[in-house]
Amino acid sequence: MIYLVTLLCTSFAIPGLLERARGPAPLWTFLFPSTWFVSMCQMLRGRANASMAELAWLCVPSILVLCVIAFCTYAIGYRRHFVRIAEIAEGAGIERGASRWHLAFLDRLLLRTPSQKGCFRFIVRTLLRGEAHRLVMTGVAGLALVLASQALMNAFDGGKPAREAALTAEALSIPFILTFLLVIGLRVVFEVPAELRANWIFQLMLDAEHQECEPLARKTILFLTLSWLLPLTFAVYAYLEGLRIAILHSSLIAAWTALLTNILLIRFRKLPFTCTLPVFKQHSIVIVISFCFGFLIYGASTPEFESVALLQPLRMLSLIPVAVVAWFIPHYLTKNTLALEKRMIFEEGAVHTVERLGLSE
Repeated sequence: MIYLVTLLCTSFAIPGLLERARGPAPLWTFLFPSTWFVSMCQMLRGRANASMAELAWLCVPSILVLCVIAFCTYAIGYRRHFVRIAEIAEGAGIERGASRWHLAFLDRLLLRTPSQKGCFRFIVRTLLRGEAHRLVMTGVAGLALVLASQALMNAFDGGKPAREAALTAEALSIPFILTFLLVIGLRVVFEVPAELRANWIFQLMLDAEHQECEPLARKTILFLTLSWLLPLTFAVYAYLEGLRIAILHSSLIAAWTALLTNILLIRFRKLPFTCTLPVFKQHSIVIVISFCFGFLIYGASTPEFESVALLQPLRMLSLIPVAVVAWFIPHYLTKNTLALEKRMIFEEGAVHTVERLGLSE
């Protein structure tokens, strides 16, 4: 689904790039099967260039491979879905055993308390199974891939080699674009309720006075964004630019993602998917505008500075005061929050412009 959204959003740019291609087909064209079939169409019409002629011959083998993959996927998934429909206990035990090892790893590394362990599983399963939640995250991930793909194409503009393109501001901005939009998307989707009639179990089991909503949401967001993006970024830059650049770039991504997550979770006191939708507030428009400016600073200004600072790594130290301020403000606001405002909520209250004293009651 995410891939289809990316194809749809980049459809306006692909034809022009494909038409201007000269010589061997560019590497990026092999990632978009739609370019193969467009090339086949142009070749049948006698209007294909050398790049299109090379891509056109991928159509028939790709269809055969797709049929084989579809058949194998159906054969492998048939038993699992049949067992789930029949509700056989043995099949449920197999599924639990297959996922037990990585959940045990997370329990030892991130999830400290029983409530965090149970609620983390609830959050992940809701993200995977909830139709509304998957729809929101698919849209956000599709937008992130579109912007990241555009940045990657701009990085290689002019036929730059990979080592030179990797240090451009456009290439360095790709992880920042992905983390910003994914973190924002997860924070937004946490507000979408799953099934409000079933949240009584959390009201009964969890202690509202000693809630762990903020640390749980922080760990979930960081795990879902950095667990795959950080190793991938480190591996690419270690291969292209060496360990020093890879460590500096990966450290900055991890630090900025953690700071962004802390800012978005200021006074967060609800378990994801268990509270009513937030009511519209007067400053909601200001928050949306702030997100746009934040994206410019996070996803554009930071990579611009980093592309220059990586040439002289000591310049990276100038980001420490910025990081300290970005950490201190959420910490100060959380520390000075009233005890009543720290209590876990399961229903958003309306904001009253005028508060009544209630003297006649």
